[in-house]
Amino acid sequence: MQRASVHVHNRAYTVFVPGGFVCITACQCVCWQQYEVVKGNFSRTFLRVGYHKIAEIPAGARNISIQETVKSRNYLALQTKTGVSIINGNWVIDRPGIFIAVGTQLIYRRPNEIRSRNGESITAPGPLTEDLHVYLIYQQPGPGVYYEYSEPLQNTHPTPEPDTPSDILPLCECSQ
Repeated sequence: MQRASVHVHNRAYTVFVPGGFVCITACQCVCWQQYEVVKGNFSRTFLRVGYHKIAEIPAGARNISIQETVKSRNYLALQTKTGVSIINGNWVIDRPGIFIAVGTQLIYRRPNEIRSRNGESITAPGPLTEDLHVYLIYQQPGPGVYYEYSEPLQNTHPTPEPDTPSDILPLCECSQ
């Protein structure tokens, strides 16, 4: 269990955080959510040319990272749950840059140096406001994509410990 100090209106409080994040809400209560890190690899030797779904990232996910494991002529693509293309949709390859969608800022990188061994990547701080579908536009054999994100666990507010010191703030529901 981690210990954190929080200051509200010039008063210090000690908060014990069991593996989560500490936040101060508008109601000035301390709350946290615990997150589970989800990791995955997609690799297939041969596929048909075209779009192949490799992952679904759920609403609420944070710290999203999608990365080609080796530079290739394949492309990463993103689409909302309802089918709206965000990056590299409908056979149109977008320029690298910042895209605002599903409640967050998505950063799309595609190294253009001939000597670079880094593949494409997409990162986002989150949290996502809706599910995000990740695709690979397959054009070259041997693709590899690594993805990682944090997803909130359910029922993360534990019951208070007995004999709680009076200088510890009460828990409240997070609006996140």
